[in-house]
Amino acid sequence: MRINSKALYFAGAVLGTSALFGYIVYKNFIYDGAAAAEQKIASQIVQPDYVGQETPPPEYYGLKRAEIALAEYRKDVVEQRRGCNCGPEIDKYTEGTHVQWCTMFASWVGQQSGSGVWNHKTNSWRIVNSRDFAKYMEEHGTWYSREEVLEQDLKPQIGDFVVFWRGDFEDNLGHVDVVVKDGDTPGTVGLVGGNLRDRIKYRDNFPYLQNYGFLGFGRPEK
Repeated sequence: MRINSKALYFAGAVLGTSALFGYIVYKNFIYDGAAAAEQKIASQIVQPDYVGQETPPPEYYGLKRAEIALAEYRKDVVEQRRGCNCGPEIDKYTEGTHVQWCTMFASWVGQQSGSGVWNHKTNSWRIVNSRDFAKYMEEHGTWYSREEVLEQDLKPQIGDFVVFWRGDFEDNLGHVDVVVKDGDTPGTVGLVGGNLRDRIKYRDNFPYLQNYGFLGFGRPEK
């Protein structure tokens, strides 16, 4: 039997295209990166080393922060009214301070995990501004700057806080996310953050290292 090479090539191309399309559908419509993060964290956080200890090892607190951030994401928290920086769940993070709330969400996650930050100006667990959040970690020796990350090839761990600046650098604006999953490629991670399009969002394989506003990341247990 004579084999038609053109037919084989065409069949191979069709199969290759189908496989690629199937992968795209899986990654974008079926695969749930947040669920994968939840499963991995759940399997790690119940290790015997963590259970029943009065003082768990440092990595426990990072897992706990990620677990809490993902649990809040699953609640589909969104502002009530959109743009008001308020709502039944959001007021829990902000204590009724109706301003941009991503940093207060991160503060709340830390406080709930037993590894909170502290605002000495207000004697509160709640820090409002992302730059102040980064400054707090820097002052307490728990901060890795962008320069350190690049020079030493450092990578954020589960539960770390990643801080970005936005707009004009001098405007002192920014954003804080919680790392909840390792990325599939270098320079990427799964992130949960508040006040993203007025809600808590999960972003899978977010390229933090290539983001123009990447300031660095903090780890309270450093």
